[in-house]
Amino acid sequence: MSPDQFISTVTGWPGRQLIQRFLYVVDLTSFGMLAVRDWALKARLFDTRSYSTIVSQIIFTGVDALPTITFLGLLTGFLFTFRLIGILDSVGGASDLVDILAAVIGLEIGPLLAAFILISRTGSAIVVDIGNMKLHGEIEGLENLGININDYLVAPRLIGAAISQLAITVYFTFITLVFGIILSGVFLSSAHFEFLTTLESAFDFQIVGAFVVKNLLFGYIIATTACYHGLSVHSSATEVPQQTQRAIVNSLVIIFIVDGLMGIALLT
Repeated sequence: MSPDQFISTVTGWPGRQLIQRFLYVVDLTSFGMLAVRDWALKARLFDTRSYSTIVSQIIFTGVDALPTITFLGLLTGFLFTFRLIGILDSVGGASDLVDILAAVIGLEIGPLLAAFILISRTGSAIVVDIGNMKLHGEIEGLENLGININDYLVAPRLIGAAISQLAITVYFTFITLVFGIILSGVFLSSAHFEFLTTLESAFDFQIVGAFVVKNLLFGYIIATTACYHGLSVHSSATEVPQQTQRAIVNSLVIIFIVDGLMGIALLT
């Protein structure tokens, strides 16, 4: 390879990577939107069969994870809320402490930690489930029967994961804040118990709106990425762990980017 060819190859690599990432996001976005569209066209408001798979996904993603969420919420309450109160109290920042807790714990740490749990637990399970169905010919069999995969398999997981992400983050954030405040009231100062009554006022319309949108979007992104990579499995069993790893990494990257963009939007 000549020096000119080497320089061209090296300098062209970032551009190729950028184009590949952009096309991946476009494919992922189109995939998720088409799945929800197909489900919405067939769903009936009062037909329970339209929502049975969504309910099943919510139970697996949210309800079954409650023991883990509870334990991690208590642990996070000690590691973050309690220690944050102690630090701010020692430097004289107690006046704005409730607002800081709502912004840091409620709007950042809570959604991100809940998303990590969803990725590791539900996202990986979706990839393995759909990937094995693809390997065993079950997806092809459903399509031969005239069943829309988007409506039957993909969209219920997207909707169920989005609702579950919001629900478990509300539960997780509540435990984290309340337990941390109680610990600070017991071990630091009894005056900190007053934060329990003033905490609600810190969650204004903007924070609550951003909280809801962020968590619904996180759950949607995680499930969309998992379903996309699960359906990307073709003919080899070794593809399942490979696609699972890609789904986990890509979900984390996209979530951090979305979180950063939403943080910038809130500051402006």
